[in-house]
Amino acid sequence: MPKLEIRPFSLGELATNCYLVWDEHSRAAIIIDPADDGSFITEQILELQLTPTAIVLTHGHFDHVLGMLEVKLNFDVPILMHEADVFLLRQAQSSALHWLKRQVDPVPLPDNYLSAGQKIKVGTQTLEVLETPGHTPGSISLFNDEVVFTGDTLFKDTVGRTDFRYSSHEQLVESVHHLLELPSNLLVLSGHGELTTVGEALEPSSE
Repeated sequence: MPKLEIRPFSLGELATNCYLVWDEHSRAAIIIDPADDGSFITEQILELQLTPTAIVLTHGHFDHVLGMLEVKLNFDVPILMHEADVFLLRQAQSSALHWLKRQVDPVPLPDNYLSAGQKIKVGTQTLEVLETPGHTPGSISLFNDEVVFTGDTLFKDTVGRTDFRYSSHEQLVESVHHLLELPSNLLVLSGHGELTTVGEALEPSSE
């Protein structure tokens, strides 16, 4: 039975997790959060002999998208994200200049928007979109019966920061509770740091 294969990479100065996710039967793939090394991501896609079908963003922060232009140009695939975070893509270059003290490539805008309940096809497999705002207004997670990609909403032992002007601690708490209602054995693959499971993510408390 075909299943999803996942290859994580920690990229850039902020050690942002990028994920190549593919159907082992068809080699169709999506790129989740193409962080700051588009050349490396491209090399991995070619080495694994994958056929990319989409770039999917868990949210719009600059460190999750700095490799996106090169990947988009190399493979001509659509960029998918929640509409509420488009403003972050528009300011990604200035944010990178502020935090990294250097110029970065222009960041392309999305081709289509994602919302709760949508299914993203990866060959014969699917991932479902769960809206998980709080860290950013348009944060999403992606899940199936084995794994959940949580972006910067839920990490091993902690949750996403909410000290940005556009963040909401109240929304983040609600989003984390929704994630913790998923099956406890699901692998949690977050935007930074190590993997965990839903059941072990925030021991001993979710707050």
